[in-house]
Amino acid sequence: MTDGIKHWKYSRISSIVLVPLTIWFVTFFSKSFGMPFEQVASSLSTPLNSLLMLTFITATIFHLQQGLQVIIEDYVYKRLWINLNIIFCSLLFIVSLISLGKLVLVGVL
Repeated sequence: MTDGIKHWKYSRISSIVLVPLTIWFVTFFSKSFGMPFEQVASSLSTPLNSLLMLTFITATIFHLQQGLQVIIEDYVYKRLWINLNIIFCSLLFIVSLISLGKLVLVGVL
């Protein structure tokens, strides 16, 4: 399988995965709107919600990286920009994981 076909497949798979996760995300935070931060954090700390949030973050950042790579390859195609895209999305993922992990494991201080 060529890189282009893999990229296309991964992009479509992440899109399909994001549909139900986005519905969950919007529903979760619509119900949480106006609640105190501690209550929202407590609700997000449950195993199901934290797993869904982790999956949502992972799929979203992966989809972002794939989409930005297509734009870079189509309009700029400099290896530097592709590498910066990978670094940016990796850092965004790490910061998101640390934030979610702190919220779930440590809770609200």
